[in-house]
Amino acid sequence: MALEGSLRDFDLFSLFNMIKIQGKNGTLVLSQGQEFVKVFFENGEIVGCDSNQVRMEDRLGTMLVRLGRLTGEELLAMVQVQRQTLKRMGTLLLESGKVQSSDLQDALFNQATAILHRTFRWVEGDYRFDSMLPPDLDRDHFVPIPVDTVLMEAARIQDEWPEVERRLPNLNLPLAKTAQGQALQLDIDRDVSSLLDGRGMAQNAPSGLSHEQEIVLSYFENPQSVMDAIQISRYEELDTCKAIADLFEAGLLEATSGEAPRVPRPWVGDSAIAPHPSSLEPSALLWPLVALGFLLPLTFYVPHQRGSVNMGLASLQPVDVRVVPEGPTRLRQAWALRMASPKDGGVALAKDLGRPMEGKNPVPDLTRLPDPLSEVSVPPPPVSTPK
Repeated sequence: MALEGSLRDFDLFSLFNMIKIQGKNGTLVLSQGQEFVKVFFENGEIVGCDSNQVRMEDRLGTMLVRLGRLTGEELLAMVQVQRQTLKRMGTLLLESGKVQSSDLQDALFNQATAILHRTFRWVEGDYRFDSMLPPDLDRDHFVPIPVDTVLMEAARIQDEWPEVERRLPNLNLPLAKTAQGQALQLDIDRDVSSLLDGRGMAQNAPSGLSHEQEIVLSYFENPQSVMDAIQISRYEELDTCKAIADLFEAGLLEATSGEAPRVPRPWVGDSAIAPHPSSLEPSALLWPLVALGFLLPLTFYVPHQRGSVNMGLASLQPVDVRVVPEGPTRLRQAWALRMASPKDGGVALAKDLGRPMEGKNPVPDLTRLPDPLSEVSVPPPPVSTPK
């Protein structure tokens, strides 16, 4: 029997904890509006996670790029191979030697925890738990996640997220480096340039930022929103937002007017395979073709002629056609008229109905025949006398 209900009555922390204590196997489906998340449990541990907004298999390559285990160009090449072979992205990456099994495990773990931590911020929704598991779970590369690990991190995020959200500007508002941020020389850039020049590690004054803040600041070489930075960040959503809030308050980032220019990142999005342009919006010929479909029948509209080529439209018009029944139909009609008006055989009634009869009604008037059910005097049989 499936377990289902509302998250207002039974929150996610209690639900996950119950599944862990009872060591259940099955699929937990969480839904909120048009979004749903599936969490797969085995012996009370999480063995998979999927979402219709962020599909784990489609975003696997994106997560590897964010973790620095794969370049965008390498992922695009693997996407082309995937289109030809229809194999799973993880299988192709392992076969090509681009990533190791541990890299794939890290990407799947980070993707699953990102989905779960975002789901734990839901304040309403529905849940349903079924004791069924899909047969195609990636058990080779997805290391089971203890529920306690997810619950502890989710509790920390819930405690810190309201304060971080208050410090952030609008998540869709474009942010850009200020003049101070553009003039600041980052330690990561200085160290890389020193190594390339063969001068060893530089001894200049540090930037005063943490390594995480410098990485996040480097995402804003071009203006972009907080949501865009979250998509390409190698850190968790909360940690990325905290770094952006710190940089914003330090005067290194500022809000800009207008829309942020779209930086082409073919490997970032809800799918590792970029959608075809024709699937994003309908063709310009759609509505002209719809209008043509309405105008053509009206152009060849035939008002009264049933003999026209357009029999469909002609059949909708009232025409003066007399339908003469044949065979058994005519006989049944004659019987009905005779029974409705036995005196004249229904001749007047047929004329009133617009179906005048030709001649008399062929059905005989049964009222003039003797009633077979009436009592008839039958003479007694003759009595025979013995000789």
